[in-house]
Amino acid sequence: MYHHLKIYNCHLVHVTSILCFLLFISCKNEDTNNKEISNEFESQIIMFEEFDKPGKPLSDVGFEWSFVNDMYPNQQKWEDFVPGDGYAYITIDSDTENDTDDTFPFQTISFKNIGPGHRLEMFAKGLAVSGVGGFIFTYNEDTTFDEIDIEIVPDDTGTLQVGHQTDPPDGWTDARFNSWSNSSLTDYMPEASFKKPVADSNGRKFSLNDDRFHTYTIDWLHFPGGDKRNGRIDFYIDNVLQQTINSPVPDGPSGVIMGFRQMNWTGSLNWSGTHTMLIDWVKIETIEPNK
Repeated sequence: MYHHLKIYNCHLVHVTSILCFLLFISCKNEDTNNKEISNEFESQIIMFEEFDKPGKPLSDVGFEWSFVNDMYPNQQKWEDFVPGDGYAYITIDSDTENDTDDTFPFQTISFKNIGPGHRLEMFAKGLAVSGVGGFIFTYNEDTTFDEIDIEIVPDDTGTLQVGHQTDPPDGWTDARFNSWSNSSLTDYMPEASFKKPVADSNGRKFSLNDDRFHTYTIDWLHFPGGDKRNGRIDFYIDNVLQQTINSPVPDGPSGVIMGFRQMNWTGSLNWSGTHTMLIDWVKIETIEPNK
C-alpha cells in the first residue's frame, strides 16, 4: 500500500530529502553486504517456490515434486505438507513404533533435477531436533551415487564435544557438510565430510534451536576441461561461509531433498509429541563465475 503525503513546510521537505538520501545509502550498503555470498557470480533465478497454493507444488515446468512420510505417516497427502498458507510443513514424532522404515526413516519433500552451476537455497526453521538430522541435500543413484549435504543436529555424537549445551544463548548446533561423486555404494568412497559447529560471521558457535528462520545455501560448481579445478561446493548458513569442498564434486543432475532423517550419529529422540520443520521458501538460481 502506498501512502501519498503532502508536505507544505519547505524546511520539512529539505530534512525529509536528506533523511531519504541517508536511508538510500544505508539500504545500498546493507544490500551490498547481503550479497556477499553471490558477488563472485552471475546468477538467474529459475525456481522460487513459496508454498502459497495448497497441495503439490507446481513451481516451474521441469521440476517434479514428491514426499516421503516414513517417520510420521499422519502426513498422508500433499495438503498435509503444503496447506497453502505460504509454508511447507515437515512433521515428525518421537514414536518409532509407527515408522514405516525400520532402519533410517525419512520425512521429506523433494524435487528433481538440477546439476552443477546452481545455487540451492532454503529459508526454514526447526531443523535442529534431537535424534534426527535436519537437512537440505542433493542425491542421485545409479551404479554409483552422488550426494551433497547440509545436515543439522543439535549434538552430533560423532563430534567432540559430545553433550554440549544446544540451546541459546550459550549453546550451539552441530552440522555436517558432505560431498560424494561417482562414489561406491559399498564403501562410499570417494567422500569429503566435515563435522563442526555452526558459526556466525565472527566465527562464534551458535544455536539454530532458536525458533527463527535461517537461510541454508549450497553453491554447486563443476569445472570441466582438465584445468585442475575439479569443482567447488560452498556451504553457507545465514550467508556465512561454513565450509568449502573442492573434491569430490558431482557433475551430473540430482534431486533436491529437504526434511528429516533418523541416523546413527544424531542421538536419541529425547522428547515427546511432534516437531515440525517450517519452510518459507526454496529458491534455485543458475550461477556462473564472473569473467
